[in-house]
Amino acid sequence: MMRTLELSGCPYCKRKLAHGTHLVGHGVRHDGAAAPSGQLFEHPAGPPLSARASVQHVTRRVMESECPGIYDALPPQFRDRLPASVLASPRNAQIFRSGFDVFPGLITGLFKRLKYVEGTDWPMWKLVAAFYLLEVSIGKGVAKHAGEKIYETMPWPLQVRTVADALRFTEVAYFESHMRAPRWLAGCWRVERETSTCIVLADDTPYPCYVNEGVVAGIARAFSRQKPRYRILDEAEAKRAGGSVTRYEIEFTPG
Repeated sequence: MMRTLELSGCPYCKRKLAHGTHLVGHGVRHDGAAAPSGQLFEHPAGPPLSARASVQHVTRRVMESECPGIYDALPPQFRDRLPASVLASPRNAQIFRSGFDVFPGLITGLFKRLKYVEGTDWPMWKLVAAFYLLEVSIGKGVAKHAGEKIYETMPWPLQVRTVADALRFTEVAYFESHMRAPRWLAGCWRVERETSTCIVLADDTPYPCYVNEGVVAGIARAFSRQKPRYRILDEAEAKRAGGSVTRYEIEFTPG
């Protein structure tokens, strides 16, 4: 069972950190090495420079050999930064199909173009590419609606009872979906600030901004009893404007 931990200070740098920014029991230390059970995983500052220097990214040549035209379909801020080693769960294919079930032929053709075999792990860069290619095909608005549908209708774990729980759970869900890869490598969702009636949630992932806005909108609809409303902070710095992180402020009544 996964849970969040309130901290007085990080054992690595002694910084005080907000509730929800560290997770427990995932067995990954902030530098990417194995950690003893119960230790915190991955400090927000990221790994040592030596670890970053050793990361191999998917090259344009590899992308084009697998799927011609894909490199130019990816946003400039991400296309040279997708890690070659990170995998994503096969369950992402099921989620993909459930969210875009009105386009079954399109999804099948997309998987074929990307040479993805359903039931197998995704190379993360192919899953990222799949979302961008689909967004080009169906439009940003429809892609946002599909993301909203996934999170509005998904069955939540028993411990997720409020909109705040669900927003925090995005951290865990993404981490598990990407085979527990450290977040400095695979990206992450993270709670940056939290009160009893407001959460600031950062989408620090390479996936499309509009699809991921659908995640926030879907959670808001799923927990509508708390009257959540959200807005994008610093829109000029959001992913859709060429930035690398999109931040949402979500206000709600206490659960």
